[in-house]
Amino acid sequence: MNDYRFTNIDQEPSDEQLSQLMHEVAVEAKERYEKAHAAYFAQIRQMVQAL
Repeated sequence: MNDYRFTNIDQEPSDEQLSQLMHEVAVEAKERYEKAHAAYFAQIRQMVQAL
């Protein structure tokens, strides 16, 4: 989503641009969640093994 810059206060983003941006943010958020979730449970497994 490099077509629109939010620093341009003279032009509103189109509905299509906003939709694309929201989609990209959702995909990135899901990827970050899955990575954090996996790391969290890997850490728990390590802690359990250390007991």
